[in-house]
Amino acid sequence: NAVLQNLQNYTQSSAGFTLSLSYPLRNKNRFNRVGITYSFDRSSLLALSTASKNLFEFLAFRGITGPNALEGIITSKIFPNFSFNTLDSAISPHHGHQLTLGAEIAGLGGTVRSVRPIVQYKRFIPVQNRRNAVGFNIQGSFISGFGGLVAPPFQRSYMGGENDLRGFDIRSVSPVAFLPSVGSITLTNPTGVPILKDPQNPHGGFVTVPIPVDQITFPGGDLSVVTNLEYRITIYGPVALAPFMDAGIDPVIRRSQLQIASQQYQSVIGTLVGCPTLTQTATANTCSPGFLLTPQPSQDLQVLGSTNWRPRMSTGLELQMFLPVINAPFRIYWAYNPVRLDSPASPPIPITEAMFPKTCNQVTGCTLTGAGWYTYNLAKNAYSQSFLLREPRKTFRFTVATTF
Repeated sequence: NAVLQNLQNYTQSSAGFTLSLSYPLRNKNRFNRVGITYSFDRSSLLALSTASKNLFEFLAFRGITGPNALEGIITSKIFPNFSFNTLDSAISPHHGHQLTLGAEIAGLGGTVRSVRPIVQYKRFIPVQNRRNAVGFNIQGSFISGFGGLVAPPFQRSYMGGENDLRGFDIRSVSPVAFLPSVGSITLTNPTGVPILKDPQNPHGGFVTVPIPVDQITFPGGDLSVVTNLEYRITIYGPVALAPFMDAGIDPVIRRSQLQIASQQYQSVIGTLVGCPTLTQTATANTCSPGFLLTPQPSQDLQVLGSTNWRPRMSTGLELQMFLPVINAPFRIYWAYNPVRLDSPASPPIPITEAMFPKTCNQVTGCTLTGAGWYTYNLAKNAYSQSFLLREPRKTFRFTVATTF
């Protein structure tokens, strides 16, 4: 399915360990606590879609490119943090507030160099004689690589799902970018018959035209800000009904953090594209040399401006309950998305008529040959078509977890 191949879809296998240490501060306020966490893991990724495979292999997050970029990813990081917590319940609070400040720093050995500051604040205000509660949550983070490397693409910010924007699909909210590459298309006559390299040898292969190919991809943001608001109405015991509103944004601020690996970038800007003239003889059909892409595409992924800094909003009704059998909260909710992405997107590097065979004379000038015109339209329809970026308008879902 072509649509599924354009989505981020991958599996990650990891092995490692985590050590945590925390300590309450000795002062009048017994709710303050400082802590530090160290984690070490070795991960490997298996890309299940073309979009994930290209993004992971072509970004310079390890200074290498190709399939080896997906194997043996070693992350060694610390997470110093400070928290202040007066909530009256860890699962279904009605009173109090909590503040968490911290920073993930990866680079103590390993192959990943990144830093991510994190802040979260949530508060619950009791109403109706403490039977109901109004709760809100705001959290933000920012990730960036250092030491000449970019942050791993799988650690960038994606929103959507029951943990932040409930009306959107899980990890589907992201800016949209195009990853440049070079492909080829078979030169074909208007009758649908491919042109042979050797007219006398049907097994000698077909004439192909190198063309630029922009793969749509969803790289995630480096900044993430999300806020949630709920009014929790207690129905009976652990059962509550909660109208809610979620809003968030995850833009790309540092476009240099979406840098294409040098090997892949050089293959794009150093490859001649097009077949301006087709020379045909009794024994050979030969393309004249094409041309380099002008202007050269940027080594940074080109993020579509209409999808960057694009807020999302979701609102709806949620039924919350606590299930003693599994000792976990259970939720069923319906959500409507009044602010969503619903717009077309076109590749930034166009496929032009100049890339295909033409004939020239002093009277009519240069015009595409029959095969050139037919193949040009095939290429436009297959590789340069506009994408319709449409997120769901409403969602019905059940889950085991809490948003905040």
